[in-house]
Amino acid sequence: MAQEMMRAAVMYDINDIRIEEVEKPVCPKDGILMKICYVTTCGTDVKTFKRGHALRKPGQKGIFGHEASGLIAEIGEDCPRSDLKVGDRIMIHDSVPCGTCYWCVHGQENLCEKLQFFQGTYCEYKAVSREFVLKSLYKIPDNISLKVAPAVEPMASATWCMMNADARLNDIAVVNGAGPLGLGIVRCMSLSGCRVISCDKSTDRLARAKKMGAEFTVLIVDDMEQAENLNKLPPDQRVFDVATDYEHQAQTVIGLTPSEKAGPRGCDIAIEAVGTPETWEVTMKMARKGGKVILFGGCKPGTKVKVDCAWLHYAHITVKGVFHATPASEQLAYDLIATGVLPEEVLITGDGLYTLDNCVQALENHYHQIGIKNLIKIADETL
Repeated sequence: MAQEMMRAAVMYDINDIRIEEVEKPVCPKDGILMKICYVTTCGTDVKTFKRGHALRKPGQKGIFGHEASGLIAEIGEDCPRSDLKVGDRIMIHDSVPCGTCYWCVHGQENLCEKLQFFQGTYCEYKAVSREFVLKSLYKIPDNISLKVAPAVEPMASATWCMMNADARLNDIAVVNGAGPLGLGIVRCMSLSGCRVISCDKSTDRLARAKKMGAEFTVLIVDDMEQAENLNKLPPDQRVFDVATDYEHQAQTVIGLTPSEKAGPRGCDIAIEAVGTPETWEVTMKMARKGGKVILFGGCKPGTKVKVDCAWLHYAHITVKGVFHATPASEQLAYDLIATGVLPEEVLITGDGLYTLDNCVQALENHYHQIGIKNLIKIADETL
C-alpha cells in the first residue's frame, strides 16, 4: 500500500524553506498521532531561519518549527496515558528531560545531557512519542483557544526567567526587548511584584508591554532630533520615554529608578530578551550596585561581549545566563495561559493572515517586527 503523504514546510538552509509533500507519519504504538491545527512564529524560529541555530547543523534538512497545538488524531495501543481520547485538544511542549542525569536531579532539567526536542511542527501531522506524551502533552481546557495554546512553550521560558531572577516585591526590573519572550517576562515580573521598565524599538510592542504590566516604557529611536521632538510632547501625549542609542538608553532607564544621594541607583534586575551582543552589553550597564543581570536572548555561537571588569567586581554584580525552561516553569506557564493571565489578544497576531503556503511571510514579518507571535493556521479544528 502506498505511503500517505502530507504537506510540510521543509528547511534546507538559512533563508530556504520550501513547502513540500512528505510522508505522513504513522501513529507510534506507545504514543499518539497529532493533527496540527495551529503553529506560531517564535524568536528562536526566526533566528534559525535567518542565521541558523546552535542546535541545528548548517544545511541540516528537516521540517521547520517547534510550537504547535491541535487534536489527537490516533492513539497507540500501548499509549501510557489513559486520560487521553481521540479528538482531545492538545499542545506539546518542545522538550523532555531524562529526569535521572546530574542536572535533572539538581533541578536544572533545562541542561539535561539527554534533553530531547520536539522539532518539526510546520506540517499537517506529527507523531508524538511516549516520552512526550507522558511529560510534555497538555490538554487544553474548552474555555481556552487553541490559537494561544502554542504560547505555553515561550511562556515557560518567561516563567523560568522570573524564577531565576529571584525578584522581591517593589524591585525595579528592566526588560530589554518586547517580542514574545520579552512580553512574557514583563508579565511574569509584574505578577511577581516588580515595577517593570520595557525597552523596544516598536511603539506597538511597547503598547503591548503596557498591557502586560510595564509601568514605564522606553522607545529606542534613530536620531536625537526625533527623540527631542517626542520628548517635547505634553505628558498626556508622550506615552514613552525616548532614547537614541544604547548609551542613552542605559541613562534613560537608570533615570527612571529611585534616587539615592549619588543619583538614580539603577535597576535591581536587568533582563535581556533580544539576543544581540549590543543589548547584552547595554543590559549589564542598567543594573544597580549589587544588582542582578539575566541574559536570556541567545546570541549567535562564537559571539563575544565586552564587560567592564572593575564595574563587575566592585559593584558586586551578578550576571547569569539563562536558557530554555524546566518542567516546573512549563507547568506554571500552562497554568497562567489556562487561567487567562497571559492574554491571547496581546500575544497572538496575524489571525487569518497566514497558512502553511505563506508561513515564510509570517516569519519574515516577525523578523521585521510586524506582529508578536504570528499565528499560522495549518488545518481546521476538526477530525
